[in-house]
Amino acid sequence: MKTLPSRRRVTPRTHRVDLLQQSRCSLALIMLMGLATLSVLATTQTLSARDTSPIHLYSIR
Repeated sequence: MKTLPSRRRVTPRTHRVDLLQQSRCSLALIMLMGLATLSVLATTQTLSARDTSPIHLYSIR
């Protein structure tokens, strides 16, 4: 009587992200991008408020 070799199902090692976790990561990324944008805007306004000298633009030819 022949016995068939047992085939074990190999479980994939990759971690599948569920939809809820993907949504949370997307929301966190959007919030971080918004925070970075606000930080840049605040820095720009602070620096422009300190600078009282006129801006001279020169064309390089």
